[in-house]
Amino acid sequence: MPSSIGALGLECLMNRANIYFTSGYRFAGPLDVATLQASYNALLDATGKFSQRLHFSAQTDYHWQPAPQHRHFRVVDSDDIEHDFAELCRHSLDLSDEEKHSAMALTVLRQKGSDEFIIAQTCEHTYVDARSAECLFNRLVEHYNASLRGDTQRQHEMLSLTAAARTAPLEEMLPLFGLDDADYQRNLAGLGAYPVADDGGYAIPLTAVPGHLGEYRKQRFAPVSRRLRLAALVAQCRRHNPEVTRNSVICAALAKGFYEQNRRAKQLPDKQTISFKMLSDLLAPELRERYCGNYIAFVPVSVDGELPIEQIAEQIHLRIREFKEKKIDVSLFRAVEDAVRQGAVGTSDDALSFVVTNWNNYRFLQQPDFLHGCTSLRHQSGVNISPRDVLGAVLVNRPILVINESPNDEVCLSFFPSLRAEAENIALANRIAAHFA
Repeated sequence: MPSSIGALGLECLMNRANIYFTSGYRFAGPLDVATLQASYNALLDATGKFSQRLHFSAQTDYHWQPAPQHRHFRVVDSDDIEHDFAELCRHSLDLSDEEKHSAMALTVLRQKGSDEFIIAQTCEHTYVDARSAECLFNRLVEHYNASLRGDTQRQHEMLSLTAAARTAPLEEMLPLFGLDDADYQRNLAGLGAYPVADDGGYAIPLTAVPGHLGEYRKQRFAPVSRRLRLAALVAQCRRHNPEVTRNSVICAALAKGFYEQNRRAKQLPDKQTISFKMLSDLLAPELRERYCGNYIAFVPVSVDGELPIEQIAEQIHLRIREFKEKKIDVSLFRAVEDAVRQGAVGTSDDALSFVVTNWNNYRFLQQPDFLHGCTSLRHQSGVNISPRDVLGAVLVNRPILVINESPNDEVCLSFFPSLRAEAENIALANRIAAHFA
């Protein structure tokens, strides 16, 4: 029986990368575990995509077909919920096992002797990107809140929205994105001429990936992460340019950290181009309500590493404005889809030092009563990966950094595990953290 899920080449690549990502939402207050589990079960059952599996033969030959889904809801009473969150991320790949495969798991970590707890949502990237996962989590919370209020209409609305959301292929999405062929060709030409560099050698060459994969698979890794104060750095950068976003400021600190690692540990010259891929969300919020899947693009951003951090933030801010206005991100999404159809992904290296993705949940940040009767404390993250082949490793063969903010002006920085050396991530995390002190 053919699947109703639209084929996205990016989801084929995500399947090969085998990525499980966890968003941890920390609260203080009362939690009705039974009601939360009932809301999780209802939402999982309403998400039709979760009852399918992607079957891969080649990047030009893959399809979705029905398969059993497993509910995975756990409650852990913990002596240290921070430690147990890291361990949860370390072992999240267990969810890929055939006998207990789950596209979206929910784990409650309750701190012993306290009213604090973490609700950890773990998702397989084959099914959803971080924004789609956030949309599902917000609906789950809304369903939970409505259940406690006895609002059956709101519960039904959340499940109806979830059931109606679908994954559509490129051909259906392009008219919504508003990208014509002339702009697409113009953007591709511009991307070909855009200056990029990886002088620090952070990207693992494709020819070296198989050897690193063999060593990497011998153990599981907890995320390297840091919690950093943001306000002072934002104020510094906005004195130079009041328009720079918090995201641009954080990314400037990341770029500066890589620059300083190059200077101090790798003895590279003072003048350097620091290039990275910024993950761009292609869907406006109203489209996120209608479409569930991987609708993201990886856009190259290059900055002058020797500049002061506030000028780097401005460069990033202007680049984001450019790639959104010109739809360069949409062009890259289309280019990836075309490359998968041609079997061309994983055939060449690219000179970019790292990837950054922003998982901010703005409803969590801005809504004081986000979870009924509770105070929102922190949003944290952790990812685990186990690429199935070199094709999957194309997505994760360099440092990948996740940033997400919390209501107390804290930013969480976490790294995907390194295929090459955990020490590299630790060194970079320390360089970056120095800019938030």
